[in-house]
Amino acid sequence: MNFPENEKEVLNYWDEKNIFKKTLEKPAPQGSFVFYEGPPTANGKPGIHHAESRAFKDCIPRFKTMQGYNVVRKAGWDTHGLPVEIEVEKQLGFTGKAEIEEYGIDKFNARCKESVWTYKGDWEAFTKRLGYWVDLDDPYITYKPEYIESLWWVVKQVWEKGLLYKDYRVTPHCPRCGTSLSSHELSQGYKDVKDLSVTAKFKLVGIDNEYVLAWTTTPWTLPGNVGLAVGKELDYVKIKQGDDLLWLAKGRLSDVMEGDVEIVEEVKGEALVGKEYEPLYPFMQELMEGTEEGEKKAWYIMPADFVTTEDGTGVVHTAVMYGADDFTLGNEVGLPKFHLVKLDGTYIDGTAFLAGRFVADEQVAIDIIKDLAHRGLLFAKAKYEHSYPHCWRCKTKVIYYAKDSWYIRMSELRDELLRQNATIHWEPSHIQDGRFGEWLREVKDWAFSRERYWGTPLPIWESEDGDRLCVGSFDELRELAKDKTLVGETFDPHRPFVDDVVLVKDGKEFKRVPDVCDVWFDSGSMPYAQWHYPFENKELVDSGELYPADYISEAIDQTRGWFYTLLAVSTLLGRKSAYKNVICLGHVLDAEGKKMSKSLGNIVEPMEMMEKHGADAVRWYMYTINQPGESKRFDEKMLSDMVRQNFGILMNVASFYEMFAEGEVATTEPTHVLDRWILARLNKLVTETTERLEGYVITETVRELGEFITDLSTWYVRRSRDRVKGEDVQDRMAAIATLRECLHVFSRLMAPFAPFLAETLYKKVGGTEESVHLDTWPNVNQSLIDEEVLTRMDETRAIVTKVLERRVEAGVPVKQVLSSVTICIPSGTFAEEYQALVRAEVNVKDVIVKKGEMGADLDLTLTPELIREGTVREMIRNVNALRKNVGLTIEDKIELYVSGPEEVMKAALDYQETLLHSTLADLLRTDGEPPEHHASFTVNEFEITIGFVTIK
Repeated sequence: MNFPENEKEVLNYWDEKNIFKKTLEKPAPQGSFVFYEGPPTANGKPGIHHAESRAFKDCIPRFKTMQGYNVVRKAGWDTHGLPVEIEVEKQLGFTGKAEIEEYGIDKFNARCKESVWTYKGDWEAFTKRLGYWVDLDDPYITYKPEYIESLWWVVKQVWEKGLLYKDYRVTPHCPRCGTSLSSHELSQGYKDVKDLSVTAKFKLVGIDNEYVLAWTTTPWTLPGNVGLAVGKELDYVKIKQGDDLLWLAKGRLSDVMEGDVEIVEEVKGEALVGKEYEPLYPFMQELMEGTEEGEKKAWYIMPADFVTTEDGTGVVHTAVMYGADDFTLGNEVGLPKFHLVKLDGTYIDGTAFLAGRFVADEQVAIDIIKDLAHRGLLFAKAKYEHSYPHCWRCKTKVIYYAKDSWYIRMSELRDELLRQNATIHWEPSHIQDGRFGEWLREVKDWAFSRERYWGTPLPIWESEDGDRLCVGSFDELRELAKDKTLVGETFDPHRPFVDDVVLVKDGKEFKRVPDVCDVWFDSGSMPYAQWHYPFENKELVDSGELYPADYISEAIDQTRGWFYTLLAVSTLLGRKSAYKNVICLGHVLDAEGKKMSKSLGNIVEPMEMMEKHGADAVRWYMYTINQPGESKRFDEKMLSDMVRQNFGILMNVASFYEMFAEGEVATTEPTHVLDRWILARLNKLVTETTERLEGYVITETVRELGEFITDLSTWYVRRSRDRVKGEDVQDRMAAIATLRECLHVFSRLMAPFAPFLAETLYKKVGGTEESVHLDTWPNVNQSLIDEEVLTRMDETRAIVTKVLERRVEAGVPVKQVLSSVTICIPSGTFAEEYQALVRAEVNVKDVIVKKGEMGADLDLTLTPELIREGTVREMIRNVNALRKNVGLTIEDKIELYVSGPEEVMKAALDYQETLLHSTLADLLRTDGEPPEHHASFTVNEFEITIGFVTIK
C-alpha cells in the first residue's frame, strides 16, 4: 500500500463527510473533557518539532472522544510580542526603537498585525496533513479586542489584590529590543560564552602604591563603579608585589597570585570597611557634580553578605545601576544612582573614549583593559567561559540595568504555586519536583511590563500627581474617557490608539503608561481570554465545563514559558491550576543527535516526511522512539523500517483477511486454542491500552500495539493459514471471524495514534459507523481473558524458539520434516492442542512430553520417508510462490507439473493428495515438457522442476 496516497484519500473522505465536525456533535454521555491548545505564532513555518507536539496533543482528545466525552478543540494563534516585532524590523531594515517611532507606531503595528499571518496557510496545511483535529475555523487570536479585554480584566484582578506594582530596580534588559525581560524569558536564552574578565587595582586614597584588587566579568561596568564590597568576617591580606601593596581575600591567594607571596598584614574584612579609594574613571564624578546624586558618598569599602571566596578576589566591584546585588547594597548604604549607559546599551556623552559605543562589544572591553594597563591599574586579564543570558528572540547579550518597570508579586504566591503544582499529573513525573518544581521554589517577581509597541497595552493610567487607575474593561474605559468617541464599537485597544485615550476621575486627568504586557501573559491567560471571560461564557468556565484543562502538551522549554504562565495566572486569580495533566516533550534532534539548524543544513521538513512516508508514520515514530520527555533523534531510516515492521505487516494481515472474508460467520464461543489465545491477548490489550491512556502513558501504549501486530501476524495468522484453507467449514469460519474481530477492535485502538490507517483498516473489516473516529472505544470482554491460555501459549512459543535454535545448530532447515521432539516441562501438562502447534511450527511428526527442567531435544535422524516428505513440502512452497508471482488467486485452479529424479517422483506420487490440496491443483502431470509457467530448484541434492497451467 502507498500509505501517503492512501492518507490523502482518507483526508478527502473526512472533508466530504465532515467527520471532525461530527465527532464534536455526537452524543457525549461522559460529559466534557477540556483540552487547551498552546498557540503557535504563524510568522514562521512549522518544523518537525511541531509534528511531535501536535501528535501528542491529538491522541488524547481522539481517545477521549471515542470514550464518549465532548472534547472542544479550539485552535489558537499567538500574535503579539518581540518575535513578531523583530521580524517586521528586519523587513523594514530597522535596528532600534527610534526608527520605529519615526516610522510611526500605528504603521508599525499594522505591519506586525499583517506579519503574523505570513505562514498561516502553511500551518493550516501542516495541521490538516498531520491529522491533528483542532478547530481552525474559530480560533482564539490574541490581538483581537475581545481577547485583550479579558486580559485587562485579569490585570484588574491582580491590581485589586495589590500584587501589581511599579519599582525602580535592576532588571534583565535587552539593549537591542529596548525592553526588560522576565525571569522565564531570561531562562530561555542562556549561551556558553567566553568573555574577557578583568582584575583591576583600586588605589586607596592618601596611601602611595596601595591598592584593593577586584575582579569582574563585565569590564564595561567599571566606569560605573561606586563602591567595593567585602565580607566582614572573611580574612583579608595585604601582600607586597614589587613596589605595590595589594589587598585581597586570604582564601583567594593561591588562585590569584602565582608563586610565593610576602604577606605584610592580615585583617578581618571589617577592618577594611570605610576605607576610601580613587575612582577608576572620573566620568561619574564629573557628570553628577551639582546634582542630588553627586552629594551622596561613594568610592569606599563597605560590608556585604553576598561576598564569598568562591571566585574573584573576595572583593566585589559594585556598580549599583548594573547588578541586582549591587543595587540592593546601594539602597542599603545610600550610594549614588547615576547611569553612564543609555537604554540602547551605549555610553552617554561625557565618557571620553567610550561615548556612543555599545557596552557588549568585545572591543570596548579590550579598550578598557588597554586604558587600565596604560595607567597602571590593571592587575590581570583572562578569557572567562561562563553561561550568560541573551535575548530569547534577537540573541543580543542581555545587560542588567536599573530602571522603572512593572512587576507582579509572584514571590508572595510561592507556597500556593507549589501547592497547585502538587495537584498536577506530570509525564514524565520527575518534571513536577525537578525542572518545574525547582523553578517555582526559586520563583521571582514577574517583570511584567515591556517598553515595546505590538502587545497588550498595560491598562494603567497615571495622573501628574502620581495617582493611578487600572481599567478592567472597555465599558469602564469608555465611562472614564474624556473623549468617549475614541472608545467606540470598533475601538482598537492597541498602541497608539489607546495612548490617545485620556481618563478623567474626580476632576483629574490620567494618561496611560506607555508599556505593554509580557507576551507570555497573553498565552498564560488563554483559558479565560479564548472565551472572552467574564464578559461572555462565564457560566461555562465557572461550572467546570471549559475550565480547567484536563490535558495539555508542549515541549520541555515551556516549563519556563506557557506551563508556568498558565499556573501563574490561575494562581493570581485564586483558582486551582489551569491544567490537570501535562505531557512534557523533549526536543527533536537530527539523526546524529545534533540540534537542527539552517547553518548545519540538517533541518527536517515535516511536510516532506509526510509526503514520503505518511503522517501516521511520523506520528507513530514520535510516540514510540523513546519516552516523551527525552530528546528524540529523527532518523528517516528508522522511520522507514518502522513503517514496514508495523503498518506493512498490518496491511498484509488485512489483505489476508479480505482474501477469505466472504461468507464469514460470527463466533461467540471460541474453541480452537489459537482463537482463545488471540482473543485473550486482544482483550488484555484493550484493558492495558485503556489503563495506560487514562494515565497519559503514550510510548508503552503504542509500542504494545506494535507487539500485537507482530503476534497477530507471525503467530495467529501464520498458524491459522491451514485452518482458513481447510475443509472444516466451522473451524474456517471461526478463524475468519476471530481475525475480523481482532482487526476491527485493533482499528479502534490505533485510531488515536494512526488515524488514517485506522480509518482504512476499519473500512476493510466492515466497520459499521461512518468513520472509526465516530465509533466507540472498545469494551473489554473479561470472560475472554484466559490467563491459563496466555501462559501456556507463551510456553509453547518459548519451546518453539528453543527447537528452532536446535535446528539451526544442527544445520537442518525447518522445511525438512523430522520424526519427533522431546519436550521437558517442570510441572503440569502440555495439552495436545499446544503439541499440535509445536508439531506444525517446527515440522516434526511427533511431540514427546516429559517432566524436568524446561528444554527440548530433537531426533535428527533422517529416514528416506522423512526426506520425501520434506521434499514435498519444498515443492508446495515453490508452487505457491510461483502462483503468487503469476498473479493467481485462491479461485484459480491448476494442473500441476512435477519433474525430477526417481526419488522425487516417488515422493510426489506418495503424497499426491497433500500436494494437490496444498497448491489448489486438480491434476498432477509428471511427463512431457514443462508448461509456460515453471521454475527449477534444488532440495536434498535433487534437481526439481515444477510448473502449472491454469484450468479454465
